[in-house]
Amino acid sequence: MYRLRTALRGAIDARLQPEYLRWMSIAILIVGGVLLCASFATSDRGQTAFGQPLGNDFAGFFVAAQILDRGQATQLYDRALHDQLYHELLPKLDPRDSIPYVHPPFVAGLLRPLTWLSYEAAVAIWLMVSLSLFMAGVWLLVRSSSGLPREQMGLVMLLALSFEPFLMECWLGGQLSSVGFFSYALAWYFLSRNRPMASGLALGLSFYKPTLLLLMLPLLVIGRRWRVLLGMTITGVLLAGLSLALVGWEVSVGYLDVLLSFRKSTSGGGLQILTWKYVDLNNALRSLWGGQSLARTAVFGILALGPFVLLARTWWRWDSLESNHRQWLWAATLAWLPILNLYVGIYDSIFVVQSLLLAADVLSRDRRPGTELTDSGLAYWTLAIGLTAWFSQPLARISGVQVYTLAVIGLGLLELRFVHRPRNP
Repeated sequence: MYRLRTALRGAIDARLQPEYLRWMSIAILIVGGVLLCASFATSDRGQTAFGQPLGNDFAGFFVAAQILDRGQATQLYDRALHDQLYHELLPKLDPRDSIPYVHPPFVAGLLRPLTWLSYEAAVAIWLMVSLSLFMAGVWLLVRSSSGLPREQMGLVMLLALSFEPFLMECWLGGQLSSVGFFSYALAWYFLSRNRPMASGLALGLSFYKPTLLLLMLPLLVIGRRWRVLLGMTITGVLLAGLSLALVGWEVSVGYLDVLLSFRKSTSGGGLQILTWKYVDLNNALRSLWGGQSLARTAVFGILALGPFVLLARTWWRWDSLESNHRQWLWAATLAWLPILNLYVGIYDSIFVVQSLLLAADVLSRDRRPGTELTDSGLAYWTLAIGLTAWFSQPLARISGVQVYTLAVIGLGLLELRFVHRPRNP
């Protein structure tokens, strides 16, 4: 058994070398580029040769922006109007297909200028914006790190870009997750430079999707990070003001009803939700359990309570933590962010990239490149997360088991352990 374990670890370690990882990432990105080009080349009234709309989920955001541009702001959350325009934009789509708009009014307002262009041009522009935000986020994290070698920036960027939840689900899937990714990366960049107000202003950008703050917000309160919270409040007030200016009070308040309705749908009612695309613990249990039940809710609460209490206890001691322990805590929080949640699509789990980079930075500061990453187990959890992301959805669809969620939970547990590890001399 020992020889088998040693041989297996040797084989895995051989695949974790920079040169091998570089070529694998390039190969994956080439495949992604081919899929993108084929999608644009075969696009016919929004439909592509792959049977999916060009831009996938971006069509839903585009239609919401169209409603504002048509002067029908009071009907922004009108499902019937949204479905009508959605199928006018994509006439070849199955009439039963629908993507509800469940984001704040200011999101549609900021995307409104794209409706003045053709849909294909709008998709192309959004893809460039999304890619730029994600790359900027990765750059900020490396920039704020002292353990990650600058000469490896190219490899880090390749690995991040080839991560399935970003490449296939967020980018090619036309999602907005790169906005939240950039928001959190900029927040940590400022926080690591002792600029908490600026950190909060940046973190407030994630109000475009409140579930992205569902874990971080209470932890910031527990940690008494008042200046960060003040910055978030300022950004939130500005964004709320933008929504009021765009659609008025009634529709802005109505957004809360829409958000609550969608939350109920992800818990077992209303809209048809593709549970196997969600990686949070709530929906992972729902997929495994086969639906909503009191017992499942109780199990979710019990399983979620443990890591939340551990996070909360450490956040309470934020002021007494050393800088590297604070970084471990932020990394662990990012790992648990998509898990301890009500609904998180796999595209929003790209925060795991930030968690891994911050953890790798702390471990690499002892100047033994590679050793700590493998000895600590971080390299193997990174590999597990990267691999399971490619097959977790079809497996969850068939068996109900979301292995990607299990891999991210493993990372979160590992990082919680390191939060309290004494710093190397």
